[in-house]
Amino acid sequence: MPLPTVKVAASIGLICALSASNAQPGQFDQESACQTLQPASAGGPLPKNPNILVLRYFSYGNYEVAYRGKVLLLDAFYDSARSPLAAPTGLKAADITRADAILVGHTHLDHFADAPAIAKRTSAPVFLAPPGVGYVKSHGLPESQIHIVRGGETIQQSGYTIQTALGIHMVTPPDASKAYNDFVKKSSPLTPEQQKQFADWLTPISQAATVNENPLDPDNDTIYHGTIVYVVTFDGGFRLVFSDSAGVLSGGERALAESIHSSGGKIDLAILGYLDGGFSVPRAIRNILTRVNIWKPGILLPSHFHDGDLVYPIPMPEMPTAPLLEALRDQAPNTLGISPLYRSPVCVNTQTGEFAAGNYVH
Repeated sequence: MPLPTVKVAASIGLICALSASNAQPGQFDQESACQTLQPASAGGPLPKNPNILVLRYFSYGNYEVAYRGKVLLLDAFYDSARSPLAAPTGLKAADITRADAILVGHTHLDHFADAPAIAKRTSAPVFLAPPGVGYVKSHGLPESQIHIVRGGETIQQSGYTIQTALGIHMVTPPDASKAYNDFVKKSSPLTPEQQKQFADWLTPISQAATVNENPLDPDNDTIYHGTIVYVVTFDGGFRLVFSDSAGVLSGGERALAESIHSSGGKIDLAILGYLDGGFSVPRAIRNILTRVNIWKPGILLPSHFHDGDLVYPIPMPEMPTAPLLEALRDQAPNTLGISPLYRSPVCVNTQTGEFAAGNYVH
């Protein structure tokens, strides 16, 4: 059921219960999945209440959705695949023992490097755009588990339906990117030994991520042909949008959103990219608000905003969420913003629209 309109925004560290007139006292307190930091994909409990959906954020584009016996992984890039200088999220690829599907937003390695290993372990199908097919095949993923999407598909799964749209990957103006790169280089606290350690880690990953990129070949171009926006509609009616890149609104994304709204459908929750390679917070907010105004979600969670590196040898900034939440409050008051912490459960009652950001569970 669609979420009710509530003019409130959730901020870091707060537990928020909304739509008090429809509240079921203690509903989240009584749900074990809302009282633990252990993800369902790593052996933690699934929500028992069929109206409770639990989301968890694991850095970069990674989210987990646990709902009605299903565990969906949105992207797959965990501690074991990240920089040796990264701050640990408390979850490694080897910890993942359950997944019913893996949805890859785009096939840069910081979004799907661990997908083949997890898929082989869990037998989960992997949905991804053509540029990543060679990588997953080279890592032994059977063709039966590889599901290529190009945008425009409607895919029926047990318990939910997936719709896709072709998005646009984030493109940063060259001058802004150069300025930020120069700042990172001059301000980096890395010792020469750490710089070599990082370079040894980064070089093969960078080569693997870009070796097949060809803007003239749609099957090997991530920017305009290999970034996918997913809409997942569960059989109970709850609908969420997932996008792991902070690109500008694409025509396909707009068309899918408008088709849902024109048929009377609503977007209950959106996970949208919030990032800027030149670290322009106003530009990042403008891009995500443009997409919010098209999707009109009841709840927004940012993606790719907190990449977790202790230092920034790669120009991937930590995007501040307070300005984003303030912009939502002032410019899109019907959308509630949540800034998640690693592994902390975000629990949503899909029937009443209440939610709780359980940042301090143990």
